[in-house]
Amino acid sequence: MDEREFRVLIKRYFMKGKSPQEAKEKLDKHYGESASLIRMVCKWFQNFRSGHMSTSDTEHSGRPVEATTPEIVDKIHDMVMDDGRAKVREIASAVGISSE
Repeated sequence: MDEREFRVLIKRYFMKGKSPQEAKEKLDKHYGESASLIRMVCKWFQNFRSGHMSTSDTEHSGRPVEATTPEIVDKIHDMVMDDGRAKVREIASAVGISSE
């Protein structure tokens, strides 16, 4: 059983008014070693109490998978060749990437 399926079960126990400990006991009874850890059960109960009822992971911000494309490299190369004193911030803004 994958994590998303366990989350659905955890949500079901939450909706039935069970405590995180009761939910963990039931998961252990039926799924043994493959059941979610108690800290994960508690985390999902907290999410549900906060009103976040989705059992899907939220999108995480962060570094994109690939920020360098040949088009961006060519554009930056041209900008630097035109003006060797171009600022990183200006270049980043012009090509739509982070200055970091």
